Amino acid sequence: MSQLRKDVITGEWVIIAQEREGRPYQFGEKDNIDECPFCPGNEHMTPGETLRINDKNGWQLRVVPNKFPAVCENNDSVDDQIFFYTICEGTGRHEIVIETPLHNKGLHELGQQKISDVFIACRKRFQELSQLEGIEYVQIFKNCGKNGGASLAHSHSQIVALSFVPRRIQKEMRGAKKYYDRKQKCVFCDLIKEEIVFEKRIIFQNEHFIVATVFAPKFAYETIFLPKIHEHDFSKVDDKVIYSFAEAFEKTMAMMTKVLGDFPYNLILHTAPYNSEENYYHWHVELVPRVSYHAGFEIATEACVNSMFPEEAARRIRG
Repeated sequence: MSQLRKDVITGEWVIIAQEREGRPYQFGEKDNIDECPFCPGNEHMTPGETLRINDKNGWQLRVVPNKFPAVCENNDSVDDQIFFYTICEGTGRHEIVIETPLHNKGLHELGQQKISDVFIACRKRFQELSQLEGIEYVQIFKNCGKNGGASLAHSHSQIVALSFVPRRIQKEMRGAKKYYDRKQKCVFCDLIKEEIVFEKRIIFQNEHFIVATVFAPKFAYETIFLPKIHEHDFSKVDDKVIYSFAEAFEKTMAMMTKVLGDFPYNLILHTAPYNSEENYYHWHVELVPRVSYHAGFEIATEACVNSMFPEEAARRIRG
């Protein structure tokens, strides 16, 4: 059972999920495929699938419930006041997207079609989980490598259906709404135009996406994937746009790997809540290489110190 606890001063929610202490951890040990719960032949080590993609060689992608979830499906979502603290059960769903049967292949190495299959599967689960009672937001993300927060080496992504909208998304949506009210335009669409004119932060672009280093990055080499077609809700994105994103991700990761080696990272989807009316927002994907770290100053002030100008990071990535 997990709990949501609300900071009485800032209003931020924190998830306490003690069961996650028991999750398997492969880094720092010999990587044993026989004991990997995500490898073919070990399907009995995971809960039953919610989605599967097969071909003539067997399964190519599986989506399963997380055995060590941050939020749990069967909790009673009841607020409880203890003095002036607010606690409620961490109700929701937590799923794992096993992206490939190949133990030693990263997502960016799977090819454009299989990368797009992963995100099409994520979109399908996003749509289905968003419609569950009590779910306010579905967060899709990928942790890669020890410093990226992964506990297993086998390539996978995660989907967490939450009973609240994350503070980061709320802040972005408020900022986008404020800009729209002032200019009657989408701030992300204007950002795309500005980056195309400026050029120096752009890493890659195709028909549907620009990929650029972030103007005010919290981490070195922080990168954003911005769809050129305005859409606020990821669930409404069609397959050709996802296929185009797969190309942008594959090419960007290939360039970054030449500079950074086999680097840990986080890949994070930002979207408005499912079927929301906030069309002033603009969905996008954030790639955060975990090659720099935050310390006491950042924790104390929430003002991040970055040793790499984004223009220089883009120049290095472009080669």
